[in-house]
Amino acid sequence: RRALLLAAGVLPLQQLALFPRAARASIPLDTGQLSAESERRRRGQPRPAATEVESSERAYELFLRAQGLARSGDYPKAFEAYDDTIKNVSSESAIAQYARLGRAITRYELDEAEKKKAIIELEYEVVSFVGIPEAHAALSAACWEAKKTALAETQWEVAMEFEPRFSDLAWVRTNKHWGPELTRALESFLSLKT
Repeated sequence: RRALLLAAGVLPLQQLALFPRAARASIPLDTGQLSAESERRRRGQPRPAATEVESSERAYELFLRAQGLARSGDYPKAFEAYDDTIKNVSSESAIAQYARLGRAITRYELDEAEKKKAIIELEYEVVSFVGIPEAHAALSAACWEAKKTALAETQWEVAMEFEPRFSDLAWVRTNKHWGPELTRALESFLSLKT
């Protein structure tokens, strides 16, 4: 790709040294866009050991189970399943990232004491992975309920930059795995915002 940019005159030769290798994607890729196998080959990495593949498959199964439990309203079991997912996969993987987000959102549903911990986890996620609109929107709603209005407003602006559909409560209820507590917090935020 760099050779094409050089040939087309888009990338001056001096800048080639600034980009020693292609940037890694910051968001999970669709399997339709790029398969894991072709990505592995492109990077020249050896084929993963069977245990790594099995571990990734197991983590993905746990993640899907956690989402199902959250969807059904069994938040304590969903929290445990998200936690198990995180323990079974590399901390830098996309599954771990989304499992941490799911765990924080699920933690908000457990009890009042856990809500503060959920806010801390959500804050960590938005600092570590800026640009995940669900994390910004969830943090915004949780902060609004905790009377942290300045942080709620700031996070809401970021969430709206990436995904304006979070302002539609019906869309959130249909498409996200938020529990009633966080959904009420978002509803409270939206009713005062409009």
